[in-house]
Amino acid sequence: MSQSSVVLAHRAPLRQRMLRSDAVRFVLPLLVAILAISLFTNNKNDKFLGSDNIKNILLQVSVLGIIAVGQTFLIAAGQLDLSVATLAALAGVIGAMRIKDGGSELWAVVLVVAICALIGLAWGLLVAGLRIPPFILTLGGTSLFASVALRVSKSSPVPARERFDWLGRMKVFGLQTPIWFFLIVVVVAAVVMRYTRFGRHVYATGSNEEASYLTGIPTARTKVLCFVISSTLAGFAGLVAMARISTGDPRVGSQLALQAIAAVVLGGATLAGGRGSPLGTFVGVVLLAVVQSALTFNNVQTFWNDAVFGGVLIFAVVVTAVGDLRRRRGGSRPTVLGAVSTTSASPGPAITDPLQGENNQ
Repeated sequence: MSQSSVVLAHRAPLRQRMLRSDAVRFVLPLLVAILAISLFTNNKNDKFLGSDNIKNILLQVSVLGIIAVGQTFLIAAGQLDLSVATLAALAGVIGAMRIKDGGSELWAVVLVVAICALIGLAWGLLVAGLRIPPFILTLGGTSLFASVALRVSKSSPVPARERFDWLGRMKVFGLQTPIWFFLIVVVVAAVVMRYTRFGRHVYATGSNEEASYLTGIPTARTKVLCFVISSTLAGFAGLVAMARISTGDPRVGSQLALQAIAAVVLGGATLAGGRGSPLGTFVGVVLLAVVQSALTFNNVQTFWNDAVFGGVLIFAVVVTAVGDLRRRRGGSRPTVLGAVSTTSASPGPAITDPLQGENNQ
């Protein structure tokens, strides 16, 4: 075999892997969109790409980003939680109430995180144990947490007396702590999802729960842990939001749940499960923030924000569906190499490895 043939044989699989990777198929187009929108807006107002505005964009989406990372675990496992927004509001109210009653900041954080983790545990046990659809279950939780938050706060914001400075307003290396919390959560989640056994179990459970269970993967425990992670991060995000404004507002962030799902889908996840990444979610969150900031800089009337948000989400879902359809059709076409491999191998049914969660879509 000639040297050129050897080089081509090595290049083809690498090219195929690159084209199939989520980074190329989903994250790269988002980065291009962010760059194009930023350059277009900066051409009209050179302050858009200024350091102050970039920091402000990251600060504005820090709470949304933390919640979206939690949703990434759930969506990758084929689950969903619509109650994270009102749970975050309830967490902020409880944290502010603890400070109002004279409690310490540390114990307020511990209490809120523990309560939210227990709520996530309850969601996970109900979904995994009783097979209750998470959409209906958490939709009921949305109303429940909103009512409890209004009852506890007596339907009015609870002042936090300028406390929790380290959680919401302090600067470290020029960036406010909410931005650092967001970045840390993204990095830790990315490492867990990609390099740990639990991360592989999440993708496998979302790809094919029955096959994963038959291979020995604890699918029920995986789903429970995903709900715990999501609810815990939602509670922490609620504390960060409360610390930023020094107030526990029971009505804050009513759209955070849908925005978080939109960011996860923009980042390449599919609601059917088996795919999604915290880094993709990070880019999706940033894209939503850049679009909203660009509308503000271009003096677009505020009622267009929801229209643009819905249009971006619909476009992302359609593009993802088309990409999946093309990949499935491409994979089903017979090839010469496939025919050779089939004839040379022993007959028998093909066995799909459920641990390859991202490639099962």
